[in-house]
Amino acid sequence: MDSSGFFKKHKILVFFVVALLLRISLLFYDYSFDVNNHIAWAKDLHQRGFMNFYTTRSSEVYASLYPNYPPFALFVFYLLYPIQSLLKNIVWYLNITFPFFPSQLVFFVESRAFLAGIMKLPGLFADLGIAWVFLLFAQKFFLKNLNIQKLIILLVLFNPVYFFTSALWGQIDSISIFFALLAFYLLLERKQAMTSGIVFTVGLLVKPTVLVYLPFFLLVVGKKYGFSTLLKTVVIAAVFFWLAFLPFTNFITNPLYPYTIYLEKIIAAQSLPYITNGAFNLWAMVGGFIGIKDTAPFLLGVSYRWYGYLLTGIIYLLLLLRLWKFKKFYFYVLFLGSFASFMFLTKMHERYTLLFLTFAIASYLLDRKLLPWVIVLSLTSFLNVYHSWSVPKIGFIMNIQYNPLYSFFISLLNLIIFFILLGKFLASKKGA
Repeated sequence: MDSSGFFKKHKILVFFVVALLLRISLLFYDYSFDVNNHIAWAKDLHQRGFMNFYTTRSSEVYASLYPNYPPFALFVFYLLYPIQSLLKNIVWYLNITFPFFPSQLVFFVESRAFLAGIMKLPGLFADLGIAWVFLLFAQKFFLKNLNIQKLIILLVLFNPVYFFTSALWGQIDSISIFFALLAFYLLLERKQAMTSGIVFTVGLLVKPTVLVYLPFFLLVVGKKYGFSTLLKTVVIAAVFFWLAFLPFTNFITNPLYPYTIYLEKIIAAQSLPYITNGAFNLWAMVGGFIGIKDTAPFLLGVSYRWYGYLLTGIIYLLLLLRLWKFKKFYFYVLFLGSFASFMFLTKMHERYTLLFLTFAIASYLLDRKLLPWVIVLSLTSFLNVYHSWSVPKIGFIMNIQYNPLYSFFISLLNLIIFFILLGKFLASKKGA
Protein backbone atom coordinates (compact mmCIF):
# COMPACT_ATOMS: atom_id res chain seq x y z
CA MET A 1 0.00 0.00 0.00
CA ASP A 2 1.41 3.44 -0.96
CA SER A 3 1.55 6.34 1.51
CA SER A 4 -1.59 8.01 0.12
CA GLY A 5 -3.52 4.77 0.51
CA PHE A 6 -2.35 4.38 4.09
CA PHE A 7 -3.37 7.96 4.86
CA LYS A 8 -6.86 7.45 3.47
CA LYS A 9 -7.35 4.27 5.47
CA HIS A 10 -5.87 5.54 8.73
CA LYS A 11 -6.64 9.26 8.67
CA ILE A 12 -7.62 9.43 12.32
CA LEU A 13 -4.41 7.70 13.42
CA VAL A 14 -2.40 10.05 11.19
CA PHE A 15 -4.13 13.06 12.77
CA PHE A 16 -3.11 11.89 16.24
CA VAL A 17 0.49 11.23 15.18
CA VAL A 18 0.84 14.63 13.48
CA ALA A 19 -0.73 16.34 16.51
CA LEU A 20 1.75 14.55 18.76
CA LEU A 21 4.70 15.59 16.59
CA LEU A 22 3.44 19.18 16.53
CA ARG A 23 3.38 19.28 20.32
CA ILE A 24 6.78 17.62 20.66
CA SER A 25 8.23 20.27 18.33
CA LEU A 26 7.05 22.94 20.79
CA LEU A 27 8.21 21.28 24.01
CA PHE A 28 11.64 22.87 24.18
CA TYR A 29 10.92 26.18 22.44
CA ASP A 30 10.14 27.97 25.70
CA TYR A 31 8.32 27.45 28.98
CA SER A 32 6.37 29.63 31.36
CA PHE A 33 7.21 30.83 34.84
CA ASP A 34 4.79 28.29 36.32
CA VAL A 35 6.84 25.33 35.10
CA ASN A 36 9.59 26.47 37.49
CA ASN A 37 7.15 25.77 40.32
CA HIS A 38 6.52 22.27 38.99
CA ILE A 39 10.27 21.61 38.88
CA ALA A 40 10.88 23.07 42.35
CA TRP A 41 8.09 21.03 43.93
CA ALA A 42 9.32 17.83 42.29
CA LYS A 43 12.85 18.47 43.55
CA ASP A 44 11.58 19.20 47.08
CA LEU A 45 9.54 16.00 47.13
CA HIS A 46 12.62 13.97 46.23
CA GLN A 47 14.86 15.76 48.72
CA ARG A 48 12.50 16.30 51.67
CA GLY A 49 9.75 13.74 51.15
CA PHE A 50 5.97 14.12 51.21
CA MET A 51 5.31 14.58 54.93
CA ASN A 52 4.11 18.12 55.79
CA PHE A 53 4.85 19.19 52.22
CA TYR A 54 1.97 21.68 52.04
CA THR A 55 3.08 23.51 55.18
CA THR A 56 6.79 23.69 54.29
CA ARG A 57 8.10 26.60 52.24
CA SER A 58 9.40 25.69 48.79
CA SER A 59 13.18 25.71 48.33
CA GLU A 60 12.78 27.76 45.16
CA VAL A 61 10.13 30.47 45.35
CA TYR A 62 8.52 31.70 42.15
CA ALA A 63 4.83 32.64 42.16
CA SER A 64 4.00 30.88 45.44
CA LEU A 65 5.81 30.47 48.76
CA TYR A 66 4.13 27.14 49.44
CA PRO A 67 2.96 24.33 47.14
CA ASN A 68 -0.63 24.94 46.01
CA TYR A 69 -1.36 22.07 43.61
CA PRO A 70 -3.35 18.97 44.62
CA PRO A 71 -1.64 15.61 45.32
CA PHE A 72 -2.02 13.96 41.92
CA ALA A 73 -0.34 16.89 40.17
CA LEU A 74 2.54 16.60 42.64
CA PHE A 75 2.73 12.84 42.10
CA VAL A 76 3.06 13.45 38.35
CA PHE A 77 5.86 16.00 38.86
CA TYR A 78 7.58 13.61 41.28
CA LEU A 79 7.56 10.77 38.75
CA LEU A 80 8.79 12.94 35.88
CA TYR A 81 11.68 14.57 37.72
CA PRO A 82 14.15 11.60 37.63
CA ILE A 83 13.71 11.14 33.88
CA GLN A 84 16.25 13.88 33.16
CA SER A 85 18.92 12.16 35.26
CA LEU A 86 18.20 8.81 33.60
CA LEU A 87 18.45 10.27 30.09
CA LYS A 88 21.57 12.23 31.03
CA ASN A 89 23.32 8.98 32.03
CA ILE A 90 22.29 7.35 28.76
CA VAL A 91 23.48 10.32 26.70
CA TRP A 92 26.79 10.45 28.60
CA TYR A 93 27.35 6.75 27.90
CA LEU A 94 26.63 7.23 24.20
CA ASN A 95 28.89 10.29 24.09
CA ILE A 96 31.81 8.41 25.63
CA THR A 97 31.27 5.22 23.64
CA PHE A 98 30.74 6.66 20.15
CA PRO A 99 33.14 9.39 18.94
CA PHE A 100 30.66 10.65 16.35
CA PHE A 101 27.96 11.29 18.99
CA PRO A 102 27.00 15.03 19.10
CA SER A 103 28.44 16.29 22.39
CA GLN A 104 26.20 19.35 22.44
CA LEU A 105 23.28 17.04 23.10
CA VAL A 106 24.77 16.29 26.53
CA PHE A 107 24.53 19.94 27.56
CA PHE A 108 20.99 20.19 26.23
CA VAL A 109 19.80 17.15 28.19
CA GLU A 110 21.38 18.63 31.34
CA SER A 111 19.63 21.98 30.87
CA ARG A 112 16.62 23.28 32.78
CA ALA A 113 14.85 23.81 29.46
CA PHE A 114 15.03 20.06 28.82
CA LEU A 115 13.61 19.30 32.27
CA ALA A 116 10.85 21.84 31.64
CA GLY A 117 10.00 20.03 28.41
CA ILE A 118 9.71 16.75 30.31
CA MET A 119 7.35 18.42 32.79
CA LYS A 120 5.08 19.43 29.90
CA LEU A 121 4.56 15.86 28.66
CA PRO A 122 1.43 14.99 30.71
CA GLY A 123 -0.42 18.07 29.43
CA LEU A 124 0.57 17.17 25.89
CA PHE A 125 -0.84 13.65 26.21
CA ALA A 126 -3.94 14.96 27.98
CA ASP A 127 -4.75 16.98 24.84
CA LEU A 128 -4.64 13.76 22.84
CA GLY A 129 -6.71 12.08 25.54
CA ILE A 130 -9.44 14.71 25.24
CA ALA A 131 -9.56 14.14 21.48
CA TRP A 132 -9.71 10.37 22.09
CA VAL A 133 -12.72 10.67 24.43
CA PHE A 134 -14.42 12.91 21.86
CA LEU A 135 -13.80 10.20 19.28
CA LEU A 136 -15.48 7.66 21.58
CA PHE A 137 -18.52 9.90 21.89
CA ALA A 138 -18.58 10.56 18.13
CA GLN A 139 -18.39 6.85 17.33
CA LYS A 140 -21.33 6.33 19.66
CA PHE A 141 -23.47 9.10 18.17
CA PHE A 142 -22.27 8.92 14.54
CA LEU A 143 -21.02 5.39 13.96
CA LYS A 144 -20.99 5.70 10.16
CA ASN A 145 -20.26 9.41 9.81
CA LEU A 146 -16.47 9.52 9.61
CA ASN A 147 -16.46 13.22 8.72
CA ILE A 148 -18.00 14.13 12.09
CA GLN A 149 -15.52 11.87 13.86
CA LYS A 150 -12.60 13.52 12.09
CA LEU A 151 -13.84 17.07 12.63
CA ILE A 152 -14.49 16.63 16.35
CA ILE A 153 -10.93 15.47 17.02
CA LEU A 154 -9.43 18.11 14.71
CA LEU A 155 -11.15 20.78 16.80
CA VAL A 156 -8.93 19.67 19.68
CA LEU A 157 -5.78 18.27 18.10
CA PHE A 158 -5.03 21.34 15.99
CA ASN A 159 -6.79 23.97 18.06
CA PRO A 160 -4.06 26.46 19.06
CA VAL A 161 -5.62 27.04 22.47
CA TYR A 162 -4.84 23.45 23.44
CA PHE A 163 -1.32 23.01 22.07
CA PHE A 164 -0.28 26.56 23.04
CA THR A 165 -1.41 26.05 26.63
CA SER A 166 0.03 22.57 27.16
CA ALA A 167 3.00 22.00 24.84
CA LEU A 168 4.33 25.56 24.66
CA TRP A 169 3.22 27.28 27.86
CA GLY A 170 3.46 24.18 30.03
CA GLN A 171 0.15 24.41 31.90
CA ILE A 172 -1.61 21.24 33.08
CA ASP A 173 -5.28 22.32 32.88
CA SER A 174 -5.97 19.84 30.09
CA ILE A 175 -5.12 16.94 32.42
CA SER A 176 -7.91 17.68 34.89
CA ILE A 177 -10.31 18.42 32.01
CA PHE A 178 -9.43 15.07 30.41
CA PHE A 179 -10.38 13.19 33.58
CA ALA A 180 -13.61 15.18 33.95
CA LEU A 181 -14.54 14.44 30.33
CA LEU A 182 -13.67 10.76 30.74
CA ALA A 183 -15.82 10.67 33.88
CA PHE A 184 -18.82 11.92 31.92
CA TYR A 185 -18.18 9.33 29.21
CA LEU A 186 -18.16 6.55 31.81
CA LEU A 187 -21.26 8.00 33.42
CA LEU A 188 -23.33 8.58 30.28
CA GLU A 189 -22.20 5.84 27.91
CA ARG A 190 -20.77 3.05 30.07
CA LYS A 191 -23.26 3.37 32.96
CA GLN A 192 -20.43 3.23 35.51
CA ALA A 193 -21.49 5.82 38.06
CA MET A 194 -19.13 4.94 40.90
CA THR A 195 -16.12 4.49 38.62
CA SER A 196 -16.90 7.82 37.00
CA GLY A 197 -16.98 9.40 40.47
CA ILE A 198 -13.45 8.19 41.15
CA VAL A 199 -12.24 9.40 37.74
CA PHE A 200 -13.84 12.81 38.30
CA THR A 201 -12.10 12.97 41.68
CA VAL A 202 -8.78 12.31 39.96
CA GLY A 203 -9.46 15.47 37.96
CA LEU A 204 -10.07 17.40 41.19
CA LEU A 205 -6.83 15.98 42.57
CA VAL A 206 -4.91 17.37 39.58
CA LYS A 207 -6.44 20.86 39.59
CA PRO A 208 -9.52 22.20 41.40
CA THR A 209 -10.72 24.10 38.33
CA VAL A 210 -13.01 21.22 37.31
CA LEU A 211 -15.15 22.05 40.35
CA VAL A 212 -17.17 24.13 37.88
CA TYR A 213 -18.55 20.84 36.50
CA LEU A 214 -19.32 19.25 39.87
CA PRO A 215 -22.96 20.41 40.40
CA PHE A 216 -23.90 19.06 36.97
CA PHE A 217 -22.04 15.80 37.54
CA LEU A 218 -23.87 15.19 40.82
CA LEU A 219 -27.24 16.03 39.28
CA VAL A 220 -26.68 13.64 36.37
CA VAL A 221 -25.67 10.82 38.73
CA GLY A 222 -28.72 11.39 40.92
CA LYS A 223 -31.13 11.76 38.02
CA LYS A 224 -29.93 8.76 36.00
CA TYR A 225 -29.12 6.32 38.79
CA GLY A 226 -31.07 7.46 41.86
CA PHE A 227 -30.22 8.84 45.27
CA SER A 228 -28.75 5.58 46.58
CA THR A 229 -26.17 5.41 43.77
CA LEU A 230 -25.43 9.12 44.18
CA LEU A 231 -24.74 8.61 47.88
CA LYS A 232 -22.47 5.62 47.22
CA THR A 233 -20.61 7.53 44.51
CA VAL A 234 -20.03 10.53 46.78
CA VAL A 235 -18.84 8.36 49.69
CA ILE A 236 -16.44 6.33 47.52
CA ALA A 237 -15.09 9.49 45.90
CA ALA A 238 -14.64 11.16 49.30
CA VAL A 239 -12.67 8.18 50.62
CA PHE A 240 -10.52 8.12 47.47
CA PHE A 241 -9.92 11.87 47.86
CA TRP A 242 -8.92 11.36 51.53
CA LEU A 243 -6.50 8.56 50.69
CA ALA A 244 -4.72 10.73 48.09
CA PHE A 245 -3.42 12.93 50.91
CA LEU A 246 -2.15 9.97 52.94
CA PRO A 247 1.56 10.53 52.14
CA PHE A 248 1.42 14.15 53.28
CA THR A 249 0.47 13.90 56.97
CA ASN A 250 -0.44 11.78 59.98
CA PHE A 251 -4.23 11.57 59.86
CA ILE A 252 -4.46 10.30 63.43
CA THR A 253 -3.92 13.83 64.72
CA ASN A 254 -6.14 15.51 62.11
CA PRO A 255 -8.52 13.30 60.08
CA LEU A 256 -9.95 16.37 58.31
CA TYR A 257 -6.52 17.39 57.01
CA PRO A 258 -7.23 16.59 53.31
CA TYR A 259 -10.28 18.81 53.21
CA THR A 260 -8.77 21.74 55.13
CA ILE A 261 -5.60 21.62 53.03
CA TYR A 262 -7.61 21.49 49.81
CA LEU A 263 -9.70 24.50 50.84
CA GLU A 264 -7.00 26.61 52.48
CA LYS A 265 -3.74 25.69 50.74
CA ILE A 266 -4.98 24.76 47.28
CA ILE A 267 -8.28 26.43 46.31
CA ALA A 268 -7.69 29.64 48.27
CA ALA A 269 -4.07 29.90 47.10
CA GLN A 270 -4.61 28.77 43.51
CA SER A 271 -5.01 32.27 42.04
CA LEU A 272 -3.92 35.83 42.69
CA PRO A 273 -6.61 37.77 44.63
CA TYR A 274 -7.72 40.02 41.76
CA ILE A 275 -11.03 40.45 39.96
CA THR A 276 -9.42 38.90 36.90
CA ASN A 277 -6.09 37.15 36.48
CA GLY A 278 -5.88 37.64 32.75
CA ALA A 279 -9.33 36.38 31.74
CA PHE A 280 -11.21 38.38 29.11
CA ASN A 281 -14.50 38.45 31.01
CA LEU A 282 -16.95 40.82 32.68
CA TRP A 283 -14.40 41.99 35.22
CA ALA A 284 -11.81 42.75 32.54
CA MET A 285 -14.41 45.13 31.10
CA VAL A 286 -15.23 46.67 34.48
CA GLY A 287 -11.77 47.14 35.94
CA GLY A 288 -9.21 46.00 33.42
CA PHE A 289 -5.95 44.46 34.59
CA ILE A 290 -4.89 47.03 37.19
CA GLY A 291 -4.88 44.67 40.16
CA ILE A 292 -8.23 45.39 41.82
CA LYS A 293 -8.71 42.88 44.64
CA ASP A 294 -11.90 40.87 44.39
CA THR A 295 -12.68 41.54 48.06
CA ALA A 296 -12.90 45.29 47.37
CA PRO A 297 -16.41 46.85 47.39
CA PHE A 298 -18.07 47.22 44.00
CA LEU A 299 -21.71 48.37 44.06
CA LEU A 300 -23.68 49.08 47.24
CA GLY A 301 -20.67 48.06 49.30
CA VAL A 302 -20.83 44.45 48.09
CA SER A 303 -17.53 42.96 46.92
CA TYR A 304 -16.72 41.96 43.37
CA ARG A 305 -16.35 38.36 44.57
CA TRP A 306 -19.92 38.17 45.86
CA TYR A 307 -21.33 39.69 42.69
CA GLY A 308 -19.47 36.95 40.83
CA TYR A 309 -20.98 34.30 43.08
CA LEU A 310 -24.46 35.80 42.67
CA LEU A 311 -24.39 36.03 38.87
CA THR A 312 -22.86 32.59 38.43
CA GLY A 313 -25.20 31.06 41.00
CA ILE A 314 -28.31 32.38 39.23
CA ILE A 315 -27.14 31.00 35.89
CA TYR A 316 -26.21 27.66 37.45
CA LEU A 317 -29.68 27.42 39.00
CA LEU A 318 -31.33 28.03 35.61
CA LEU A 319 -29.10 25.44 33.96
CA LEU A 320 -29.63 22.83 36.67
CA LEU A 321 -33.40 23.25 36.41
CA ARG A 322 -33.15 22.86 32.65
CA LEU A 323 -30.98 19.77 33.03
CA TRP A 324 -33.47 18.26 35.45
CA LYS A 325 -36.29 18.78 32.95
CA PHE A 326 -34.56 17.51 29.82
CA LYS A 327 -32.23 14.53 29.66
CA LYS A 328 -30.03 15.25 26.64
CA PHE A 329 -28.71 18.69 27.45
CA TYR A 330 -25.65 17.42 29.33
CA PHE A 331 -22.90 18.84 27.14
CA TYR A 332 -24.65 22.14 26.51
CA VAL A 333 -25.26 22.69 30.22
CA LEU A 334 -21.63 21.89 31.02
CA PHE A 335 -20.54 24.30 28.30
CA LEU A 336 -22.74 27.18 29.46
CA GLY A 337 -22.06 26.53 33.14
CA SER A 338 -18.29 26.63 32.74
CA PHE A 339 -18.63 29.59 30.36
CA ALA A 340 -20.64 31.44 33.04
CA SER A 341 -17.96 30.65 35.62
CA PHE A 342 -15.29 32.06 33.33
CA MET A 343 -17.26 35.20 32.55
CA PHE A 344 -18.55 36.11 36.02
CA LEU A 345 -16.43 34.54 38.76
CA THR A 346 -13.48 36.59 39.97
CA LYS A 347 -9.83 35.48 39.97
CA MET A 348 -10.25 33.68 36.64
CA HIS A 349 -7.13 32.91 34.61
CA GLU A 350 -7.07 33.18 30.83
CA ARG A 351 -6.29 29.47 30.34
CA TYR A 352 -9.59 28.55 31.99
CA THR A 353 -11.12 29.14 28.58
CA LEU A 354 -10.32 25.44 28.11
CA LEU A 355 -13.01 24.62 30.66
CA PHE A 356 -15.84 25.89 28.47
CA LEU A 357 -14.19 25.41 25.08
CA THR A 358 -13.92 21.65 25.65
CA PHE A 359 -17.65 21.28 26.24
CA ALA A 360 -18.49 23.74 23.47
CA ILE A 361 -16.77 21.26 21.15
CA ALA A 362 -18.62 18.39 22.83
CA SER A 363 -21.93 20.22 22.32
CA TYR A 364 -21.22 20.36 18.59
CA LEU A 365 -21.81 16.59 18.54
CA LEU A 366 -25.48 17.21 19.28
CA ASP A 367 -25.94 20.58 17.57
CA ARG A 368 -24.08 21.09 14.29
CA LYS A 369 -25.13 24.77 14.25
CA LEU A 370 -22.65 25.42 17.06
CA LEU A 371 -19.60 25.04 14.81
CA PRO A 372 -19.27 28.77 13.95
CA TRP A 373 -19.53 29.63 17.65
CA VAL A 374 -16.87 27.06 18.51
CA ILE A 375 -14.54 28.60 15.93
CA VAL A 376 -15.12 32.15 17.20
CA LEU A 377 -14.63 31.10 20.82
CA SER A 378 -11.45 29.26 19.86
CA LEU A 379 -10.18 32.51 18.35
CA THR A 380 -11.10 34.70 21.35
CA SER A 381 -9.65 32.05 23.68
CA PHE A 382 -6.36 31.96 21.80
CA LEU A 383 -6.11 35.75 21.80
CA ASN A 384 -6.75 35.64 25.54
CA VAL A 385 -4.05 33.09 26.40
CA TYR A 386 -1.59 34.76 24.02
CA HIS A 387 -2.28 38.12 25.71
CA SER A 388 -1.00 36.67 29.00
CA TRP A 389 1.98 34.81 27.56
CA SER A 390 3.07 36.26 24.23
CA VAL A 391 5.42 33.57 22.91
CA PRO A 392 6.52 33.71 20.17
CA LYS A 393 6.20 37.40 19.44
CA ILE A 394 3.58 37.97 16.73
CA GLY A 395 4.15 41.54 15.60
CA PHE A 396 0.72 42.76 14.57
CA ILE A 397 -0.92 41.26 17.69
CA MET A 398 1.79 42.66 19.96
CA ASN A 399 1.17 46.11 18.52
CA ILE A 400 -2.47 46.20 19.58
CA GLN A 401 -3.01 43.76 22.44
CA TYR A 402 -1.91 46.06 25.26
CA ASN A 403 -4.38 48.74 24.28
CA PRO A 404 -7.16 48.56 26.95
CA LEU A 405 -9.78 48.60 24.20
CA TYR A 406 -8.39 45.33 22.84
CA SER A 407 -9.22 43.30 25.94
CA PHE A 408 -12.44 45.27 26.48
CA PHE A 409 -13.89 44.44 23.07
CA ILE A 410 -12.84 40.77 23.13
CA SER A 411 -14.38 40.48 26.60
CA LEU A 412 -17.52 42.17 25.29
CA LEU A 413 -17.64 39.73 22.37
CA ASN A 414 -17.36 36.81 24.81
CA LEU A 415 -20.17 38.29 26.90
CA ILE A 416 -22.43 38.79 23.89
CA ILE A 417 -21.81 35.23 22.67
CA PHE A 418 -22.56 33.88 26.13
CA PHE A 419 -25.92 35.63 26.42
CA ILE A 420 -26.92 34.77 22.84
CA LEU A 421 -26.27 31.07 23.44
CA LEU A 422 -27.79 31.11 26.93
CA GLY A 423 -30.92 32.81 25.59
CA LYS A 424 -31.28 30.31 22.75
CA PHE A 425 -30.78 27.42 25.14
CA LEU A 426 -33.33 28.60 27.69
CA ALA A 427 -35.85 29.40 24.94
CA SER A 428 -35.48 25.99 23.29
CA LYS A 429 -38.42 23.62 23.73
CA LYS A 430 -36.49 20.55 22.66
CA GLY A 431 -35.35 17.84 24.98
CA ALA A 432 -32.30 17.01 22.92
